[in-house]
Amino acid sequence: MQISRRGFLFGASALLLPALTRGTFAEPTPHVPDDDCPTGPMPTKDAVCPATADNIEGPFYKSGAPSRATLVTDRDRGERLALVGTVLDTRCRPIKNATLDIWHADARGGYDNDGWGLRGTLITDAKGRFSIRSLVPGRYLNGQRYRPAHIHVKVRAPGRAELTTQLYFDGDPYIEGDPFVVRSLIMAHRREGSTRHASFDFVV
Repeated sequence: MQISRRGFLFGASALLLPALTRGTFAEPTPHVPDDDCPTGPMPTKDAVCPATADNIEGPFYKSGAPSRATLVTDRDRGERLALVGTVLDTRCRPIKNATLDIWHADARGGYDNDGWGLRGTLITDAKGRFSIRSLVPGRYLNGQRYRPAHIHVKVRAPGRAELTTQLYFDGDPYIEGDPFVVRSLIMAHRREGSTRHASFDFVV
C-alpha cells in the first residue's frame, strides 16, 4: 500500500510524541540525603549567653572554705534557702567540674570571720548543675544605709577567668539606691513551706 507524504509525517509524529512527552515531563529524581546536606532544618547561628556581671568581693572573703553543698546547720536561725542553677559558657554549654565558692551573712547580717559558718565550696555535676542549701542572709549597715541581702560567689572553671560576683533577691527594699547592685544579678524567688527557693545560672 502506498503511503502519502502527509500520512507518513502524521505517523512519525505519533511515534515521537510519547518520547518527547516522557522527556519533557519526566518524574523528578528522588532526593538522596548525604553527609553534606542535613535532613533536618538548617542550623541556626550559635547561641550566645551573656557573661554574668562581676561584683565586689567585699571585706569578708576567706579562702579555703570546706567542700560542702549544705552551708546551714540546725543551730542556725533564719529562713532556709534552696539555691539551684547551672554554670554555662558563653555558647550556653554546661561546664562540668566548675567550682563555686560561696559565703554570706547570717540572718542578723553578721559574717563568721573566725570559722566557716555559712561558707563552702562545691563542684558542678556532668551537666553543669549545682544545688545549695543555706539560709536567707540578713542585712547590715554599710555607712548610713543597709545593704540588701546578698550572697557572695566566686566561680572558677578551667581555662576561664575567675568570676567574683553577688546575688540579690528580687523585692528587697534596699536594692534601690545601693551603689553595688547590678540588675542582672537580682534573682526571682518563691516560698514553699518554710523554705525560700531561688535559681541562677552563671555564665563564664
